[in-house]
Amino acid sequence: WASSVGGGNAGDKLLNLPADRLADIVRADLVERQFLATADFTRAVYDEGALFTDEIDTYTLPKFIKGTSALFVKDKSEVRLVGEVKADDREVVFYFDEDLCFNIPLQPVVTVTGRCVLSRDPSSGLIVKYREYWDKSPTEVLKTAFNRPRKAAA
Repeated sequence: WASSVGGGNAGDKLLNLPADRLADIVRADLVERQFLATADFTRAVYDEGALFTDEIDTYTLPKFIKGTSALFVKDKSEVRLVGEVKADDREVVFYFDEDLCFNIPLQPVVTVTGRCVLSRDPSSGLIVKYREYWDKSPTEVLKTAFNRPRKAAA
């Protein structure tokens, strides 16, 4: 497998991977590297022109990496895979449940659930489009930061 974004070379691409292998790579990126909160993912399976879209905006690959890695506190965020990662020759789909801790004063945490669809280029098999679909609106997601259960004092 290719190294994740921190050590990967943008020029070394894994072209036309079988769907099950691509699903395994995306699963590892999500579960082990927490890529939705860290932007630490296997760049070799993404086209360099890929666009990343969430419920707020669309980002180029470099801006997604820079923004995501700066926006969240890695050690206080958690991304959970819901069900399995499903892949075919057209797309990869998975559902997620994540607690994201913002890298701002007071470090608020929001909970986001939804699904992600990664569209593949028919000729290269690389991911060319990343699209998050949230179960709640951005406003509803922000409100989750203020309705968190209090942790009992130790």
